[in-house]
Amino acid sequence: MKKLFLALLLGVTSTFALRAQSPEPSKIGWFLSPEFGTIFHGDHLGRTVGVALGLKLWRNRLLLGFQTYGRSGPINPTVFTIEAADGQTYRGSSTLRLRADHGAFGLLLAPVFDLGRWQLQVPLNVGGMGAGFYFTGEDRETPDGRRVSEWENQMMDGRDAGFGTWLEFGLRGSVALPTSGLRLGAGLHYLLTPGWETYFDPSGDFYNGRLRLALFVQLESY
Repeated sequence: MKKLFLALLLGVTSTFALRAQSPEPSKIGWFLSPEFGTIFHGDHLGRTVGVALGLKLWRNRLLLGFQTYGRSGPINPTVFTIEAADGQTYRGSSTLRLRADHGAFGLLLAPVFDLGRWQLQVPLNVGGMGAGFYFTGEDRETPDGRRVSEWENQMMDGRDAGFGTWLEFGLRGSVALPTSGLRLGAGLHYLLTPGWETYFDPSGDFYNGRLRLALFVQLESY
Protein backbone atom coordinates (compact mmCIF):
# COMPACT_ATOMS: atom_id res chain seq x y z
CA MET A 1 0.00 0.00 0.00
CA LYS A 2 2.87 2.38 0.82
CA LYS A 3 4.49 1.76 -2.59
CA LEU A 4 1.20 2.53 -4.35
CA PHE A 5 0.77 5.68 -2.30
CA LEU A 6 4.31 6.87 -3.10
CA ALA A 7 3.82 6.16 -6.81
CA LEU A 8 0.58 8.15 -6.87
CA LEU A 9 2.23 11.01 -5.02
CA LEU A 10 5.12 11.07 -7.50
CA GLY A 11 2.71 11.07 -10.45
CA VAL A 12 0.69 14.01 -9.12
CA THR A 13 3.85 16.00 -8.37
CA SER A 14 5.21 15.40 -11.87
CA THR A 15 1.94 16.46 -13.47
CA PHE A 16 1.91 19.62 -11.39
CA ALA A 17 5.44 20.49 -12.51
CA LEU A 18 4.50 20.13 -16.20
CA ARG A 19 1.32 22.19 -15.89
CA ALA A 20 2.85 24.91 -13.73
CA GLN A 21 4.57 26.81 -16.56
CA SER A 22 2.47 29.95 -17.10
CA PRO A 23 3.11 33.61 -17.93
CA GLU A 24 0.16 34.71 -15.74
CA PRO A 25 0.97 37.30 -13.06
CA SER A 26 1.32 36.28 -9.41
CA LYS A 27 -1.55 36.54 -6.96
CA ILE A 28 -1.47 36.15 -3.16
CA GLY A 29 -4.39 34.84 -1.08
CA TRP A 30 -4.91 33.10 2.24
CA PHE A 31 -6.25 29.79 3.58
CA LEU A 32 -7.36 28.28 6.90
CA SER A 33 -7.96 24.51 7.19
CA PRO A 34 -9.29 22.92 10.42
CA GLU A 35 -9.05 19.12 10.32
CA PHE A 36 -9.92 15.88 12.09
CA GLY A 37 -7.66 12.88 11.51
CA THR A 38 -6.86 9.29 12.36
CA ILE A 39 -3.41 7.71 12.75
CA PHE A 40 -3.27 4.00 11.90
CA HIS A 41 -1.19 2.53 14.74
CA GLY A 42 -1.80 -1.09 13.76
CA ASP A 43 -3.57 -2.31 16.90
CA HIS A 44 -5.69 0.82 17.37
CA LEU A 45 -6.63 4.18 15.81
CA GLY A 46 -5.32 7.46 17.19
CA ARG A 47 -7.62 10.43 16.64
CA THR A 48 -6.12 13.86 15.94
CA VAL A 49 -7.35 17.43 15.62
CA GLY A 50 -5.44 20.28 14.01
CA VAL A 51 -5.34 23.26 11.71
CA ALA A 52 -3.25 24.63 8.84
CA LEU A 53 -3.05 28.29 7.84
CA GLY A 54 -1.00 30.46 5.55
CA LEU A 55 -0.76 32.04 2.11
CA LYS A 56 -1.81 30.98 -1.39
CA LEU A 57 0.94 31.91 -3.84
CA TRP A 58 1.68 31.75 -7.55
CA ARG A 59 -2.00 32.09 -8.55
CA ASN A 60 -3.11 29.35 -6.17
CA ARG A 61 -0.45 26.89 -7.32
CA LEU A 62 1.36 26.81 -3.97
CA LEU A 63 0.33 26.88 -0.29
CA LEU A 64 2.89 28.16 2.21
CA GLY A 65 2.19 28.34 5.92
CA PHE A 66 2.08 26.42 9.19
CA GLN A 67 0.47 23.13 10.22
CA THR A 68 -0.22 21.84 13.70
CA TYR A 69 -2.17 18.87 15.00
CA GLY A 70 -2.22 16.65 18.04
CA ARG A 71 -3.48 13.46 19.57
CA SER A 72 -5.53 14.51 22.58
CA GLY A 73 -6.11 12.06 25.44
CA PRO A 74 -9.79 12.94 25.99
CA ILE A 75 -10.71 11.83 22.44
CA ASN A 76 -8.47 8.73 22.55
CA PRO A 77 -9.78 6.20 25.09
CA THR A 78 -7.14 3.51 24.37
CA VAL A 79 -5.26 2.48 27.52
CA PHE A 80 -1.75 1.00 27.44
CA THR A 81 -0.01 -0.97 30.19
CA ILE A 82 3.66 -1.30 31.06
CA GLU A 83 5.75 -2.29 34.08
CA ALA A 84 7.29 0.54 36.11
CA ALA A 85 11.05 1.06 35.94
CA ASP A 86 13.41 -0.60 38.42
CA GLY A 87 10.70 -2.61 40.19
CA GLN A 88 8.94 0.50 41.50
CA THR A 89 5.26 0.52 42.42
CA TYR A 90 2.59 3.18 42.14
CA ARG A 91 -0.53 3.04 44.30
CA GLY A 92 0.42 -0.53 45.26
CA SER A 93 1.00 -1.88 41.74
CA SER A 94 4.01 -2.16 39.44
CA THR A 95 1.75 -2.13 36.35
CA LEU A 96 1.14 1.35 34.95
CA ARG A 97 -2.03 2.24 33.03
CA LEU A 98 -1.35 4.96 30.47
CA ARG A 99 -2.87 7.04 27.73
CA ALA A 100 -0.96 8.68 24.87
CA ASP A 101 -0.93 12.22 23.55
CA HIS A 102 1.21 14.34 21.23
CA GLY A 103 1.50 17.69 19.54
CA ALA A 104 3.25 18.56 16.26
CA PHE A 105 3.99 21.96 14.73
CA GLY A 106 5.94 22.99 11.66
CA LEU A 107 6.14 24.54 8.23
CA LEU A 108 3.75 23.55 5.45
CA LEU A 109 4.63 23.59 1.74
CA ALA A 110 2.01 22.25 -0.67
CA PRO A 111 1.97 22.39 -4.48
CA VAL A 112 -1.62 22.67 -5.74
CA PHE A 113 -3.17 21.20 -8.89
CA ASP A 114 -6.57 22.60 -9.91
CA LEU A 115 -9.10 20.48 -11.80
CA GLY A 116 -12.11 22.77 -12.04
CA ARG A 117 -14.11 22.45 -8.84
CA TRP A 118 -11.72 19.73 -7.70
CA GLN A 119 -8.24 20.34 -6.34
CA LEU A 120 -5.25 18.18 -5.42
CA GLN A 121 -2.61 19.22 -2.92
CA VAL A 122 0.77 17.58 -2.22
CA PRO A 123 1.60 18.78 1.32
CA LEU A 124 5.03 18.51 2.95
CA ASN A 125 5.44 19.29 6.66
CA VAL A 126 8.74 19.83 8.49
CA GLY A 127 8.88 20.67 12.18
CA GLY A 128 9.01 19.19 15.65
CA MET A 129 6.78 17.15 17.92
CA GLY A 130 6.46 16.31 21.58
CA ALA A 131 4.70 13.12 22.63
CA GLY A 132 4.36 10.92 25.66
CA PHE A 133 2.30 8.75 27.97
CA TYR A 134 0.47 9.74 31.13
CA PHE A 135 -1.56 8.23 33.99
CA THR A 136 -5.29 7.96 33.51
CA GLY A 137 -8.39 7.77 35.70
CA GLU A 138 -7.88 7.39 39.45
CA ASP A 139 -4.12 7.03 38.92
CA ARG A 140 -3.97 10.79 38.49
CA GLU A 141 -4.64 11.15 42.22
CA THR A 142 -1.10 10.78 43.58
CA PRO A 143 -0.56 9.02 46.93
CA ASP A 144 1.52 11.84 48.45
CA GLY A 145 0.06 14.96 46.85
CA ARG A 146 2.98 15.49 44.48
CA ARG A 147 2.20 16.57 40.92
CA VAL A 148 1.18 13.64 38.77
CA SER A 149 3.82 14.61 36.18
CA GLU A 150 6.55 14.02 38.79
CA TRP A 151 5.28 10.51 39.46
CA GLU A 152 4.95 9.75 35.74
CA ASN A 153 8.53 10.84 35.20
CA GLN A 154 9.79 8.75 38.15
CA MET A 155 7.88 5.59 37.25
CA MET A 156 9.07 5.75 33.63
CA ASP A 157 12.77 6.36 34.29
CA GLY A 158 12.61 10.04 33.35
CA ARG A 159 11.25 9.24 29.89
CA ASP A 160 7.50 9.55 30.15
CA ALA A 161 7.65 11.97 27.19
CA GLY A 162 10.08 12.82 24.41
CA PHE A 163 10.72 15.32 21.62
CA GLY A 164 11.83 14.70 18.05
CA THR A 165 11.64 15.79 14.43
CA TRP A 166 8.28 15.78 12.67
CA LEU A 167 8.20 15.00 8.93
CA GLU A 168 5.02 14.32 6.99
CA PHE A 169 4.02 14.23 3.34
CA GLY A 170 0.80 13.28 1.66
CA LEU A 171 -1.87 13.75 -0.97
CA ARG A 172 -5.08 15.71 -0.40
CA GLY A 173 -8.15 16.12 -2.57
CA SER A 174 -10.94 18.66 -2.10
CA VAL A 175 -14.03 19.98 -3.83
CA ALA A 176 -15.34 23.54 -3.90
CA LEU A 177 -18.69 23.95 -2.12
CA PRO A 178 -21.45 26.28 -3.38
CA THR A 179 -20.40 28.84 -0.76
CA SER A 180 -17.55 30.89 -2.23
CA GLY A 181 -14.19 30.39 -0.51
CA LEU A 182 -15.10 27.07 1.10
CA ARG A 183 -13.78 23.59 0.24
CA LEU A 184 -14.33 20.12 1.72
CA GLY A 185 -11.66 17.45 1.42
CA ALA A 186 -9.69 14.45 2.65
CA GLY A 187 -6.06 13.46 2.61
CA LEU A 188 -3.73 10.53 3.21
CA HIS A 189 -0.40 11.31 4.87
CA TYR A 190 2.78 9.42 5.78
CA LEU A 191 4.21 10.32 9.19
CA LEU A 192 7.87 10.12 10.28
CA THR A 193 9.30 11.06 13.70
CA PRO A 194 13.06 10.42 13.69
CA GLY A 195 14.71 10.93 17.07
CA TRP A 196 11.59 10.45 19.21
CA GLU A 197 11.40 7.71 21.84
CA THR A 198 10.00 7.14 25.36
CA TYR A 199 10.14 4.56 28.14
CA PHE A 200 6.98 2.93 26.78
CA ASP A 201 8.35 2.91 23.24
CA PRO A 202 12.18 2.98 23.19
CA SER A 203 12.11 1.95 19.51
CA GLY A 204 10.33 5.18 18.56
CA ASP A 205 7.91 3.31 16.31
CA PHE A 206 4.68 4.54 17.91
CA TYR A 207 4.49 7.59 15.62
CA ASN A 208 7.12 6.63 13.05
CA GLY A 209 6.26 5.22 9.62
CA ARG A 210 2.50 5.61 10.14
CA LEU A 211 -0.30 6.47 7.74
CA ARG A 212 -2.72 9.22 8.75
CA LEU A 213 -6.12 9.97 7.25
CA ALA A 214 -7.42 13.54 7.57
CA LEU A 215 -10.79 15.16 6.83
CA PHE A 216 -10.68 18.94 6.49
CA VAL A 217 -12.59 22.08 5.64
CA GLN A 218 -10.66 24.82 3.85
CA LEU A 219 -11.67 28.45 4.10
CA GLU A 220 -9.81 30.59 1.57
CA SER A 221 -9.72 33.79 -0.41
CA TYR A 222 -10.79 33.42 -4.04
